[in-house]
Amino acid sequence: MTVSHWWRSPSPPETSHDAVVVGAGICGIGVALALERRGLDVVLLDRAHPGAGASGRNAGFLMRGCAENYHAAIETYGRDRARELWRITEENLDALRAEGVADLPSYRAVPSCLLAYTDEEHAALRRSLDLLREDGFDAEWLDDHDDAAWRPASSTHRPRGALVNPHDASVNPVDLLRALTAKLRTPVRTNEEVDAIITSESVGHVRTAAHTYTAPRVFLCVNAYARLLAPALGALVRPTRGQMLALRAPGARLDMSYYANNGYEYFRQNTDGSIVVGGCRKRHAHTEVGYEDATTPEVQADLEAFARAVFGADIDVTARWSGVMGFSPDGVPLVGPVSLENGVLEPGSPVWLCAGFTGHGMSMAWRTAQLAVGAALDGAHNPFPIDRVHAHAPRTHEGAARG
Repeated sequence: MTVSHWWRSPSPPETSHDAVVVGAGICGIGVALALERRGLDVVLLDRAHPGAGASGRNAGFLMRGCAENYHAAIETYGRDRARELWRITEENLDALRAEGVADLPSYRAVPSCLLAYTDEEHAALRRSLDLLREDGFDAEWLDDHDDAAWRPASSTHRPRGALVNPHDASVNPVDLLRALTAKLRTPVRTNEEVDAIITSESVGHVRTAAHTYTAPRVFLCVNAYARLLAPALGALVRPTRGQMLALRAPGARLDMSYYANNGYEYFRQNTDGSIVVGGCRKRHAHTEVGYEDATTPEVQADLEAFARAVFGADIDVTARWSGVMGFSPDGVPLVGPVSLENGVLEPGSPVWLCAGFTGHGMSMAWRTAQLAVGAALDGAHNPFPIDRVHAHAPRTHEGAARG
């Protein structure tokens, strides 16, 4: 038997289900909907409400890729692995479009543009362009004299060139989550914080203050908060804070979503003309960890300075916010049956982890949820096995993030 937390109240009522999903972010909603569409009785729990965490607080990039660029991904993961990851992110956007995301008022079918400000970035993105095309991906290049690449008001922060993903998009993540949640047959059980998870005889017992839910399959889709349910999972998913702000910039018209400084800064325009700017975490990486979901003066000052460099001094900041992301050791999601006692792969465990999106949840989580359900129920191919983390010496992935 495995216990993740002590009981907080005696003997709550118990009900049996086909599956329990913990966490109603984009991944948890995706898992629950995939299970429901197989005709299963599913309970989806959230300690607050759908999208209360990073899923509802990110920059809204629906962007191909999961690292700063394709060349970097190949160097990190190998070419076959990188190609598979890029395909999954394309499938992710296709699957969201199939759910009707393109009909949302906040959806914009805009390319994403990876900007090169340095010689090193320029060379990496040019190499990425060649590699992408060799592997069958559509990609374009814009030179520094092409005004179509950037339309901010300021001309002092002009890139040297840019790689373009032509089929990407953006959306307000809250709008997206509301639309996806509405597709569920059974409403999300909100304000139900999980106190404990017990496994016995291949069955999971998920306990909240008011109820115990029993099922042969439990999916943990809480991303950064995994270790709060089971401390051993802290070795797999590390909480990392991302900060953003919204602004108005007179005269700015952005025809793309932008990714700068190897992805450590990013910005895009909403349908109402406001602009979202995020990132500036790299200089403050030692403080941007943990569960404190709050903005800080240091990061916000850097975000403003970056925004003024891009858009000029005449900007008006209208909102600031943060979100806690879950980073895996190698920057790629983790999917599989897991031991809550030691955080390692445990074949036959009723508890499946689906987490570690490393700031790329909008680009990967929906498709990853479908793949996780297929792996758990059918034994289908799992591109994100947990045991890879233990097969090699794990390292902390400090790559770029879009949330």
